[in-house]
Amino acid sequence: MARRRKRPNPDSEENIRRIDTKARAKKQTHGFQVHFLRGDRVVTKMFSDNVHGGKQAARRAARKFKRTMVRRLPRRKFLGGR
Repeated sequence: MARRRKRPNPDSEENIRRIDTKARAKKQTHGFQVHFLRGDRVVTKMFSDNVHGGKQAARRAARKFKRTMVRRLPRRKFLGGR
């Protein structure tokens, strides 16, 4: 039996994930989540549409946070054959 791949959200981009709960969910979540691994640290932060004044403002805040954190933290270490 073949595994079905989850369809990526077109609003997501590298290290920034768009989260939209289904309309029938009790709690609604709409926003962007920044997530990445640097050194031995996992960085994750949610940018809500409601808190930031809309979808585009939340996306800008998420991108700014990502740029800042990537500059501050050590480069990513690749483990494996090379």
